[in-house]
Amino acid sequence: MTRKQLLILLAALAALAIVGAWIAQSQRTAWKAADPRVGQRLVPDIKLEDIAELALRDASATLTLVRREGSWLVKERAEFPADGERVRELLVKLAELKIVQAEPVAEAQRARLDLAEPSGPATSGAGTVFELRDGSGKSMARLLLGKTVTAKTSGAGPSPEQGTPTGRYLMSGTDTASVSLVSDPLETAQAKAESWLSKDLIRVEGTRTVIATGPDGRQRFSLSRGSESLDWKLAGGEKPDLQKAQDVVSPLQGMSLADVVPDPAVAGTGLDRPVIFKVLTFDGLTYTLRIGNKTADDRFYLAFSVSGEPPAKRAAAKGEAAEERDRQDKAYAEQRARLMEKLEREKKLERWTYLVARPGIEGMLRDRTQLLPDKKPKDGKKS
Repeated sequence: MTRKQLLILLAALAALAIVGAWIAQSQRTAWKAADPRVGQRLVPDIKLEDIAELALRDASATLTLVRREGSWLVKERAEFPADGERVRELLVKLAELKIVQAEPVAEAQRARLDLAEPSGPATSGAGTVFELRDGSGKSMARLLLGKTVTAKTSGAGPSPEQGTPTGRYLMSGTDTASVSLVSDPLETAQAKAESWLSKDLIRVEGTRTVIATGPDGRQRFSLSRGSESLDWKLAGGEKPDLQKAQDVVSPLQGMSLADVVPDPAVAGTGLDRPVIFKVLTFDGLTYTLRIGNKTADDRFYLAFSVSGEPPAKRAAAKGEAAEERDRQDKAYAEQRARLMEKLEREKKLERWTYLVARPGIEGMLRDRTQLLPDKKPKDGKKS
């Protein structure tokens, strides 16, 4: 073969490759353009105000969120309040989501895309069923969520090779012959009940006294202070290590739950013989916390109650000028209104039993001797 013939052959092959690529691209473009779902909303004409129930089910768990009087509740957690903002964000995202790709899928391919119907823990390649229902229980939309699509990145991170989630495969309605791709991974759509709970529990402000009593009824310690600006003192006159004393009080200033116990009667909570914390505040409130057994995953059972209320009026300082009195009275009224609102919310939470993480309450579990300052070594040796 001469050089001229070789060049002609190569040119012909290149032309054939270009034509083949053009034909393939034309076919793909024509197929996609023919599918009316591409570019359309995933859940068309959905009205968020009509949604009364959101259900998620995978191979190992079921979650049901129900809306009552404008609030979302977690059915599997004794109807404890859900994180309303998380629910709203998912529903808004779902209403706006559009299909970016649609393809036929064979039954044998569904498990590879995590689109098999979840029928139990042994289900291979199971997806997550996501269903919306109206107030009568009628299904408004049903999706089967499958594998997450990721885009590899070169950025820093714990596992950059895993990529960033960018979309998700799913099947819509009763259509089991095709799969759609959307441009959002819908990562919050999980059937893990504890992740949907509203985590804020109690927030004790202005703690004046903390009294801890053990399961045997004996007092473990009693901490108190004359005002919020003074140091803590132990009953009996001894001074505690100030950091250890603060470790007792700090969890009370913003306690979060890890989970809600759906059926305390069968959970072995140990709340019949608890460690009891009685907390009195400068505002006239009394919190009683009962801490029970520790679970295998390092969490503690907890129940609480709250009583009392702030005085209706503040006590004016001696010699207080009229202008200053009016200003202080207004500020106190506003503060009291805020406290009463918080108190109302916390009293509604008394009826549930909770699980709290050990690190969150670790400082509260000390006894009196553990609150004392560490002994200083003598002659280089610990005493």
